[in-house]
Amino acid sequence: MSERLPAISQSELITQGLLRIATAIETAATLDELLMLALNEFVQGLGVSLCGVLVLDANGTTISLVSTFPPRVSLPPPMPLCELPLLQRALQQRHSLQIADVNEILQQGDRTPTALQLLQTLVEARVRSLLIIPLVAQDRVFGALAFATIDQPRRFDEQEVSVARLMASQLAAAITAFRTIEEAEHRNAELATLNDIAVAVNSLLDPRDIYHLVMEKINQFFRVDAGSLLMLDEETGELVFVMTLEAGQEKLVGLRVPPGLGIAGYVARTQQYAIVHDPENDPRFYRAVSEGIGYDVNSILCVPIVVKGRTIGVIELLNKRTGHFTEEEAIRLNRMAATIGIALENARLFQQVSTVRDRFEAIVNSTSDGILMADMRGVIVASNVVAARLFYRSRDELIGRPINDLITELLARAQMVEEPAWLNDGAPHRVIEIELAEGPMRYLRHTMLPVLDAGGMQIGQLALFENIDKERELARLREDYTGMLIHDLRAPLTAIMNGIMMVQRGLGGPVSPQQQELLSIAHQGSQSMLEMVNTLLDISKMEQGRMTLNLEPLSPYAVVDEAIERLQAYAQQRQITLTQDLSVGLPLIEADREKIVRVLQNLIDNAVKFSPIGGNVTIGARNLSLTTDTSGGMHPNVPLPLPALPAGEWLIYWVRDEGPGIPPQYHARIFEKFGQVRQQKARGTGLGLTFCKLAVEAHRGQIWLRSREGAGSTFAFVLPVVQ
Repeated sequence: MSERLPAISQSELITQGLLRIATAIETAATLDELLMLALNEFVQGLGVSLCGVLVLDANGTTISLVSTFPPRVSLPPPMPLCELPLLQRALQQRHSLQIADVNEILQQGDRTPTALQLLQTLVEARVRSLLIIPLVAQDRVFGALAFATIDQPRRFDEQEVSVARLMASQLAAAITAFRTIEEAEHRNAELATLNDIAVAVNSLLDPRDIYHLVMEKINQFFRVDAGSLLMLDEETGELVFVMTLEAGQEKLVGLRVPPGLGIAGYVARTQQYAIVHDPENDPRFYRAVSEGIGYDVNSILCVPIVVKGRTIGVIELLNKRTGHFTEEEAIRLNRMAATIGIALENARLFQQVSTVRDRFEAIVNSTSDGILMADMRGVIVASNVVAARLFYRSRDELIGRPINDLITELLARAQMVEEPAWLNDGAPHRVIEIELAEGPMRYLRHTMLPVLDAGGMQIGQLALFENIDKERELARLREDYTGMLIHDLRAPLTAIMNGIMMVQRGLGGPVSPQQQELLSIAHQGSQSMLEMVNTLLDISKMEQGRMTLNLEPLSPYAVVDEAIERLQAYAQQRQITLTQDLSVGLPLIEADREKIVRVLQNLIDNAVKFSPIGGNVTIGARNLSLTTDTSGGMHPNVPLPLPALPAGEWLIYWVRDEGPGIPPQYHARIFEKFGQVRQQKARGTGLGLTFCKLAVEAHRGQIWLRSREGAGSTFAFVLPVVQ
């Protein structure tokens, strides 16, 4: 017998049904009541046997049946939407989905496991026909309204589909309104719960009392049978049950879970929450705990407690009393866990500060630098004698004062304040140098550092005031030494080279071929010494951040040509082939021509020097367009992994040789001043790669290498296209 709407007075019946639905929506006190009243009217209004509401999770990846009429005692767990292609397509396209006969769909085969299971469940429930309408509100699909017939197949006509769409539209608007109100109520309850926890943390001294109250409030808020708080033992990596509440009773305290095991271990390791609707079939489930106390686990919601990027524990809720754990609840508990974690960590740190402060005082009084320690509020809690002299106060007068006020006072006394680039480039903390007119220190270097506990958690701030009077005197001597190099070495070397050139040109009389050869050797030696002096000067300037870059638009091809031209004769002498692997269309770069040419020249010179006679040296270049920051890894057409680079336009050069390679223990030291690979026979000054590193970094680039013993080496550097 068909379940179609009666043909007589159908329009009047639809109007009355919609009015009843509107009345049900207006009178419902809760969302559950709204769904029950509305679905009842939908069943009568469309003349079907069954009606239900399905809701997508926050990410739109799973869908759950949350309410039906007639009511069902138990509802199935959420289903992956990607496993239900027909439903997924209907929701994405916002079209109605009609299945005239479920039996026929089941017999077609080629279904996903989830789809087959759902169809079999429908068949077992004697469902024959389905009409599914997307629920849309505020231009977003958040679920679906489903109409079903029992035993008899049915084809819904266009008018019935239109009525169903109208019903779905009313229901979607009502659900959205109720959700907004419920979200506000949940948020208020969440804030009230967090406030109660914060008050308890500040007033209770016993950690166990704090843990008990935290789980009591969380269990009440989420309406679960049991909940556990597990804290991470940083020495062993185990999770330790510090509190489990089931029906108000404490259990499992002190029980340990081995590292990485169980849902809790997975959450602690990944710092991602987990919802488990069927623990027995989840391979991550750690049965030893529940079986040990004879507790049946039906569902789990577990979130990490993360403080400043570090996992300190997890909160695990078991067996929600009504329905299933939802994505919204997971997000809410995750948010609450972050606040709870800070409160728990602050309570633990507060107990540590007193002990740490006593130990710290003994240390700071034995140093010649000024030291102030402040707590997390910026209030000074410790000082040494040197700092007291620096601020013309006793140590007792410094305690309790805001550290920022004292720093401001010191800067007001300064004749000069500098931020040395060589100290701040890439440094995690700002460093300033201060010159005072009077006082126990004339020059001092100031740094603010975090004070960390054994677990790496910040518990305060440390202000250091380093006396650099002697360092400034050494800097003056170094500048005098640099001047000596410039005037006492460069000038005589230049004069020697000019004299040799004039003799070579015959200005002093005829020169025999043998004399020409000797003069060439002398000129080449003088040239090498002059380059060494220039390199030392450049390195000294770049280390002090005083090197001026003459930036100009450069052709990447011209830079390579100039570097090769300088070394062509040397390469031919060693029978080394210089091969270019430059991609077409490389962009112009802003760089200092002489510096970058010398970088390439040094890299090519090393490659030629360490390559076997008759070998090959490849010079390559590519353009890199990075749309996002990268953490390194391989890149197409680049022969070695890249370092971590920020987004932007980059030009990469590399020089690859066929030499003996560089042992791994030298990779980190090869760019240091005078750093060399001792096993290799050919040796230079050890300054070339140091210059390369400083010059590239002065251009805001990076240089690195890849090498294996016996397999050659590849040196590469990247430069931003625009400085």
